[in-house]
Amino acid sequence: MYSKSFKEYILSDETLKKVQGELFKILLDVKYVCEKYDIKYMLAGGTMLGAVRHKGFIPWDDDIDLFMFREEAVKLVARFREEFPDKYLVAEPLCDDLYFSKAIKIYKKGTKYVEIPLAGIDAFDMLFVDVFIIENVPANSFMRKLHWKHYKFVYNAASVCIDYKYPSPIIMEKAKENKDIAEYVNFRRRIGWFFSHFGGMKYYLRRCEKIGNMKRHTGWVGVPSGSYDNENYPEEILRETTMAEFCGYEFPIPAAYDTVLGRMFGDYMKIPDPSKRECHVAYKIEI
Repeated sequence: MYSKSFKEYILSDETLKKVQGELFKILLDVKYVCEKYDIKYMLAGGTMLGAVRHKGFIPWDDDIDLFMFREEAVKLVARFREEFPDKYLVAEPLCDDLYFSKAIKIYKKGTKYVEIPLAGIDAFDMLFVDVFIIENVPANSFMRKLHWKHYKFVYNAASVCIDYKYPSPIIMEKAKENKDIAEYVNFRRRIGWFFSHFGGMKYYLRRCEKIGNMKRHTGWVGVPSGSYDNENYPEEILRETTMAEFCGYEFPIPAAYDTVLGRMFGDYMKIPDPSKRECHVAYKIEI
């Protein structure tokens, strides 16, 4: 919807290259801290795919994703804040009333990056790298499915609360001239009104954190991202790593990357048709 309706905000090739360059600097600082303090991490999602298929960024991609087990993420947050107190802001779930992400984000101070859906929130509007936590999930496949559906429901409840409380002025303006967007936004805001008055955004985010942070060790793990129901594996799949080149440097990825990428992207070595590539948009960017 965004790439079709907000074409004026699609990143130019020049801007995309600048964004990638700045994100890579953040990644190098993560690499430095993790190697210094023996913190285990891995490239994730499209960043892992970029390393395997392109030895760097997917040419049209504008983000960096990492993942690590929870015990490693706790160490990263503490050490990163110690090493770079003035350079970065490290945000965790529930750290602030206006922070709603289910991931840890490492924000680069002195930059500006405003996503169109979040233009109504005057906070956490910097370039960032995502750190997704690998969590325990039920060993039984049916229970894993229920686990995911519960997680997805409460996160979506929090998401529509944001649309109700902090509507994006960019989207609201576009809705005046686009019937499809108007219907979509109004529907989400009506639901957001309900969940804001029966629980509220922070309540549902706390539920997300509780569901995701399952204490019981089952031998199965998952990554609470867009496809939590698909991204779950026997734990050993994500414990063993190998090295892959990314922009001239070596970074860890799962040794079973073929299994992980196959589950996420299918035939991941096939370059998608331009019409099927995700077009990235941003309201404001300053580097």
